Formats: sequence, structure tokens, C-alpha cells
Amino acid sequence: MDRSTEHSRRGFLRTATGTAIAAGASAAWMGTAVAGTPPARGRHLPPSKIGIQLYTMRNLMSESVEDTLTFLSRVGYAEVEFAGLHGYSPERMRDLLQHLKLRAPSSHDSIPSNRDQLEQLLEQARTLGQRWIVLPYFAADDLAGYHQLAERLNWAGEAARKHGLRVGYHNHAHEFDSLGGTRPYDVLLRETDPHLVDFELDVYWAIKAGVDPVELFDHAPGRFPLSHIKGMAADGSFADVGEGVLDYGRIFAEKERAGMHHYFVERDDLPHPRETAEDSYRHLRQLTF
Repeated sequence: MDRSTEHSRRGFLRTATGTAIAAGASAAWMGTAVAGTPPARGRHLPPSKIGIQLYTMRNLMSESVEDTLTFLSRVGYAEVEFAGLHGYSPERMRDLLQHLKLRAPSSHDSIPSNRDQLEQLLEQARTLGQRWIVLPYFAADDLAGYHQLAERLNWAGEAARKHGLRVGYHNHAHEFDSLGGTRPYDVLLRETDPHLVDFELDVYWAIKAGVDPVELFDHAPGRFPLSHIKGMAADGSFADVGEGVLDYGRIFAEKERAGMHHYFVERDDLPHPRETAEDSYRHLRQLTF
């Protein structure tokens, strides 16, 4: 993630975190009083697919990359998702991951419009053993910007395919706001090539926007191999996974329909990143659905 992208993301998050939980949020996706027959419990997430977005650990990563990754490995995480390499070369980071028995299936990066820069990013991803590069944030004032973004994602996805890689898009809440009667997220789903472009569903932000993730799975099955897993407090603010009101059991029960294979813990604010990492991992390992 370059500095301009990180700055825009942080600015947006500071604003959005202060808003109330989306009006009309339904018990269908909250952890309270779900109507109907509950799904059978007993399945667990595969431990090999539980990871953490390193944006959650950004202050600790700035202090010591090796100490932070060692801590996460000892907690039990099998995967990490990069948000910058904090001064490490791709080769040095690859060697550290191998030493700690960690994998990095994806990273958050700006996707360059320059072909040579894109090729450099794809080579870096290959060195790190990634499968995806994911655009973490985009915003436009009109649908034209999202039509153009879909074209850019397809273009980057075509280039990525030649390297055995794929491109992804990570949502916040604003992509679900109507622009001229159309949700920008629907434009991206409709106009990106499913053979080239995947989606990383940030469950918190989708629900913050009043969207049921399971309805997204019905609308675009198989397009969500990556996910961001956060907790949401009753007032709509951030919480650790397992705290608050979100019913992840209901969502994970539909993971095959979603095509969901990777589960990255994330918390956008930083009250206690070590506790966030430990408590969230423990909850996901114990969760049944």
C-alpha cells in the first residue's frame, strides 16, 4: 500500500468509524435472535487458512517486522496479508516467512496504470508466493469512475494471469451507496471478468452499509475467495472478532457458495493489536457453524 492510498484509507476510516451502525441492520446477520432454524453446528474453519491483515499490526511492524511476524506465528496464524513490506526486500521477506512457516496469499497494493510498474508489482507478488494482489480502496463521485475501475481491474487481471496470479478488490461501505440508482459494487461485480478478478469481502463494512453478505453470495457465487473478519460493537464501532453483534457462524455456513477460502482478521483502529490478534485467532479456531 503506497502512502497516498494509506492516507486516503485512514481518512475515510476515521470518518466512517464515527458514524452510527447502518439503519435497518437485520438480525439475519447479527448475533442476536436469528429467525428460523439455526444451521447445524460442528464445522470449523481450517487452521491453515486463518490469517491476519498486517495493517492491524502496522505500528508493531514499523518497530520490528521480525518480532511481529514471530509473535503472529506463535499465536497460531498460518497466513498474513501484506500492507507494505516496511523496508524489507521481497526476497528477505520471503525468507522470513519461510523460516516462520507463514504464507502470504495476498497483499494490499495500489494497482499501477503503468504497465512496467504493474509488472514489477506482479514479480514481487510471485517472489513472496502470493496468489492475489488486492486493491484496498477506491472512491469516485459518479459511476463513470467505477466503470473505468472495472476496466483497469480487468487489464491488470489479464497481466496477472500471465504470472499465475489474480487481482482482487476490497470493499468498504461506500461502494454500496446508490449513485444514480445503481450501487458501484454491482458495477464492479458485473463488469469485471470472473476469470481475472476476485473480490475480498470485508464483512464488517458490508454490514455497516446494511448489506447481507449471504445475499451477495447468492448474487455472485464463487467470487469471494478472500475475506476480512472484524468484530462490530453494538454501536457500529470496531471490536475484536468474537466481540459484538456479528453472526459469523451464519456467514461461514455459506462459505462454499461464496467460494471463500482465506479468512484475514483485521481491526482498523489500534487499541491493543496484540490482544486483537490473540483473541480474534482464538475465537475463529473455536467457532463452529
